Amino acid sequence: MPHPPIATLRSAFTASAKPGSQDWPSFADFAAFAAAGRACGRAPLLGLPGWTCDDAARVLALAELAVRTPECDLSAHLRTLYWRGDAHERRAVLRSLPYLAVRQRDPALAAALVEDALRSGDPQLVAAARFAEVA
Repeated sequence: MPHPPIATLRSAFTASAKPGSQDWPSFADFAAFAAAGRACGRAPLLGLPGWTCDDAARVLALAELAVRTPECDLSAHLRTLYWRGDAHERRAVLRSLPYLAVRQRDPALAAALVEDALRSGDPQLVAAARFAEVA
């Protein structure tokens, strides 16, 4: 299941995340995005192969951010998080693209992120880019 419904992702995250972190994500700032692995753990999500707690935490945080952020600001946030992020953070931005409908809202941004990931040679980023392309 490449794109589990957001409710399924949230349930699997709640069941798998470190104790006390199930109420995460609160997307207070970019530091919170970077801290997802430490705060929530990197364990695999129960019932969702290929997903980890930190991936889910970041995708859920971005989904919450999208609800309360103007479209142009969301694109700017995604650019910043991707280009300044480590491989885990970049993977989460790529995995969030189908949930945020970025391909429809800002196709140039989606294409640039996917192209960069495919050129990276990092197997996890390449897989996440392919995940994003399916949307």
